[in-house]
Amino acid sequence: MENAAKKVIIINPEKRDEKKIRVAAYCRVSTDSQDQANSFFAQVRYYSNYIRHNDEMTLVDIYADEGITGTEIAKRDEFKRMMKDARNKKIDRVLVKSITRFARNSLECLESIRALKSYGASVYFENDHIDTAIMNSEMIVYIKSAFAQNEALSASRRMAVSNRMRMEDGTFIPPNVPYGYRLENGQMVIVEEEAERIRKVFELYLSGMGANNIVKEMRRTEQGNMRWTMSGIKYMLVNERYVGDMLMQKFYTPQMLPLRSRPNKGELPMYFAENTHEPIISREIFEAAKRVKAERDKKYPNTHSDKKEFLQGKLKCRCCNRNYRKRFLQTQEMVWICSNKGTVDAHKCTSLIYTDFEIRSAFVRMYNTLKQNVKIIIDETLAQLNALKVKVNAGNNEIAEIDGEIASFAEQNKVYSELYASGVIDEVTYLGRSDKYKNQITELRSRRLKIINEDEEEMCIEKLRELKRFLADSVEYMAELDENIFMRIIKIVYAEDDGALTFKLKCDLELKIYVRGGYGKPND
Repeated sequence: MENAAKKVIIINPEKRDEKKIRVAAYCRVSTDSQDQANSFFAQVRYYSNYIRHNDEMTLVDIYADEGITGTEIAKRDEFKRMMKDARNKKIDRVLVKSITRFARNSLECLESIRALKSYGASVYFENDHIDTAIMNSEMIVYIKSAFAQNEALSASRRMAVSNRMRMEDGTFIPPNVPYGYRLENGQMVIVEEEAERIRKVFELYLSGMGANNIVKEMRRTEQGNMRWTMSGIKYMLVNERYVGDMLMQKFYTPQMLPLRSRPNKGELPMYFAENTHEPIISREIFEAAKRVKAERDKKYPNTHSDKKEFLQGKLKCRCCNRNYRKRFLQTQEMVWICSNKGTVDAHKCTSLIYTDFEIRSAFVRMYNTLKQNVKIIIDETLAQLNALKVKVNAGNNEIAEIDGEIASFAEQNKVYSELYASGVIDEVTYLGRSDKYKNQITELRSRRLKIINEDEEEMCIEKLRELKRFLADSVEYMAELDENIFMRIIKIVYAEDDGALTFKLKCDLELKIYVRGGYGKPND
């Protein structure tokens, strides 16, 4: 027995079927320079390889914004796409090189991290060694993002001061040049083919042709990639660069986030330099065009053009899908007209003109009708959608089951609260049970939200319920338009060619209100 050979059995490790973490990476560079481009591709390559070679991770996507500022999320399409995917429960974890790559606006940085956390996704900032999955306080993130924000503001201030110094001594080189020029070794050089078209615009204008007719003529006769518009023609006629001069700092960037350029209306000095480059238009022709424009502006004033109306962007033409814009009659009455009117395609649009009063009155009628008929309009729609959903799902309505469980746990928690209040159970028992029920309710609500986000029909049902709750707390009868209520429930208003206004609610219900023929006929 002592000389018997020992038998050794090798037990290979079993591969556990563990769920892999769904990981995404976010990359961003702020300029289009070659060095930054190299950095951008290096970030993308690094995270692609890192995630693919990690057995515990599965790559969802690489979200990459190139040449985009980090001070404003609205301009970062890839960042917004990442947040949408996280909201739809497609991401468990986001990898980022540093907080400065994620955001340079401290408020937006914290809001985005909180939003991701609510979607069940954590963020790991590699260079900063910050993991939101194990972070107990937001203070360190706030401090880091505040430094990033101050860095962005400091860079903006340095650039603004540098530009102003160069404007003062006449060495400023504009980053962009108007149509008709190109930048060559820091100098504005005429593009002759484009310059001929600019001379033609001035010639047509001085011959008595209006900006709208000039647009039609240029579109009809001229080739090239220039998009001829009324606003472009009007700006061209007053642009001093076409006579060889340069007015600098027409726009400026306030030192506050988001860093957006604004027209300089006296906030900062402007700098005017004569004969800085070769002119396209003679001074005589340019001054003559200015005089004609001043006479026409005096004859056809538009004194209300700068006032912002809350309806702007909310009223759309059903015929051509363009936004309506405000106009003022000689009586000073404000009307709304499709922006297609007055263009070369105006004959294709059959929309009507509406007074501001007609639109406001139509909304009041729509609201009162909706408020008084909630059972017919909303409850019956909800019933039909629920019935259809039950039929499609063969009675397996998961949302209804979850709602039942939430109600059950809430009722049990209420019972324990009453027992504790009456002294039947002690505080330790009560807190233990209460925390358990609250955690179960939170988990169920998270499951419910995930189902709603992934199910368009369920999302529609939820929006209808939200509208019903809002209407229950709103005024019983509306005498005049309430802007807050309008913005809360209306997604868009469509102007129909039959004289009606269709109010599309945020739950996607459409309610049509007929207005007496609009202000004018289709082609007025």
